[in-house]
Amino acid sequence: MKKYLLLIIFKLIVFPFVFLLVVNYKNFYNYYYQMKQEQKQVKEQNHEYNPTDKSEITKIGFYERDNKVTIKQIPWYVKKVPDKLPDEIVSLYRGFAHRYKDHGELVGFEKWDTKNITDMSYAFYDNQTVNVDLSKWNTNKVKNMNGMFKNAIKFNNGGKPLDWKTDSVTSMESMFDGATNFSQSLKDWNVNNVISNKNFSRGSAIFEHKDKKPAWKNEETNDSVEKKIENKEPKVITHPSPSRPKVTIPLTKIITPATKSTSSPKTTPKPNSNLVIPKSTMTQSNQSSKKLSTPAIVGIVIGTQAVLTSLGFGIPYIIKRFKK
Repeated sequence: MKKYLLLIIFKLIVFPFVFLLVVNYKNFYNYYYQMKQEQKQVKEQNHEYNPTDKSEITKIGFYERDNKVTIKQIPWYVKKVPDKLPDEIVSLYRGFAHRYKDHGELVGFEKWDTKNITDMSYAFYDNQTVNVDLSKWNTNKVKNMNGMFKNAIKFNNGGKPLDWKTDSVTSMESMFDGATNFSQSLKDWNVNNVISNKNFSRGSAIFEHKDKKPAWKNEETNDSVEKKIENKEPKVITHPSPSRPKVTIPLTKIITPATKSTSSPKTTPKPNSNLVIPKSTMTQSNQSSKKLSTPAIVGIVIGTQAVLTSLGFGIPYIIKRFKK
């Protein structure tokens, strides 16, 4: 009896516990799945624009690249972005790249809170319009600054010193490569952790000023700048020759003139006649009239031979008469 009683008590205690455990596990699984879905969804977001002005972005978009939430590139036609950067973004890779002179300037990003950014590589690559003061940007966590201002020919930080903390940066390769207008001193930058600095200042205004460069732990190396040779010879443009127009020559009946002298004379067209004989036809007619028939040629040959024979017999006779 005691065994049955203990068994009943055990079931009353264990079953509710198991039931609660199953329910909680199911709830936990649903919560975990929902959280994963939200995290998955938050890794990509499109730019949101002002409904009445497509040149203004009201909310920055982003996507996942190399397991990093990366800013979506700002289109060339955008002139204004919000002054707040989404907290999810940790990379500014090519965010402002490929903006040219005719695209106009972009505003709104100068005072972004970039405390979560770890990658600023190629952010302003080939940007020919940017020249604002970016000293307010937080670079404490940034590790990659490769090509950040490469070919940004106008950038000089608005003419103000670029005071950044670069203690965590490990790569600065081609950072100011081709930034021809950049002349700010960077001698106070901490670059002790920088491993790669090739072409850091090549082609920039500080390239030949060692006193403006950071105190490198590893000496900066630079590739030679290859200048493109301009072809000054004029370009020859060959146009296809026009096709010759088709000339239609009207058919004309050719009449061979009679050989007898008694034939009727040729009729000459009146001056006011509308008859027009093509030049090519007239030439052909004249050539045809000049051709002699075979009997005529034979007669001419026989006649010539007879004359010559007569002369051969007659000349000695005449000479003999004159001697007498």
